[in-house]
Amino acid sequence: MTELATGRRADELRTVPLTDILTLDRLDRGLFRSVHRFEVDRALYGGQVLAQALLACGATVEPDRVPHSLHGYFLRRGNAAQPVVFRVDNDRDGRSYSARRVVALQDGEVIFNMSASFRTVAEGEEHTTADVVPLAPPEQSPIVTSEPELALLARVEDWSGPEKFFPSRFWVRPNCELPHDDPLLHAAAIAYMSDFSTGLRRTVGTEVLGPSLDHALWFHRTPRWDDWLFVDHGRGVSAGKRGWYRGTVIGHGEIVASLAQEMAYSDRR
Repeated sequence: MTELATGRRADELRTVPLTDILTLDRLDRGLFRSVHRFEVDRALYGGQVLAQALLACGATVEPDRVPHSLHGYFLRRGNAAQPVVFRVDNDRDGRSYSARRVVALQDGEVIFNMSASFRTVAEGEEHTTADVVPLAPPEQSPIVTSEPELALLARVEDWSGPEKFFPSRFWVRPNCELPHDDPLLHAAAIAYMSDFSTGLRRTVGTEVLGPSLDHALWFHRTPRWDDWLFVDHGRGVSAGKRGWYRGTVIGHGEIVASLAQEMAYSDRR
């Protein structure tokens, strides 16, 4: 196992429960700060700030409202060894929907901003059955790890060619059990996972897939993550020194969430 800057091994970092990593302190009305800091000098994982921003927004809405969509932009490189402050603005609370905006700050600078929408749980006609059928259960799929190590357990079904920067189909679950009655935390955990591919970049030709630019996530049902989820990445687009891809998150044969992300390309040094 590769030694990290502080002498702690990667598997030690991976044992930090996801619930601990995502914990926030409430400082004031609409103002929150992350609690956990990694003792390593590395970039802040984008999925972490995305998930914590969603938790900060969710803490300002009525408890009967759950997130259904978010759209965020990664603006600066964050530092995993420093806390992040989240400032939430209340845009609107309607009869069914609530809208929030949040900025994440380190050293007085905005590193990430996001808008998020919440709504009351509503019953309606559903067409969420997934067309994708996994070829093998997670127990029969090879383990994959990311750099840096994340609070996730992942097993790859398809990483079929060198032209692919990251797996196109994989199983994933958090490294700890999530509280059963907290849909906001389950949504945040899925948001944390949805940026997972950034830790699995591969170099292709003279270019390397670089940092995330923007990210979108839609929850199609009340978030629940108590078992393996299957992620299927569709065909992407590469143009203008940017790469874009979409993905579908599937649980028990039903589409739980959809995601889209754009990332920058840079010349290989």
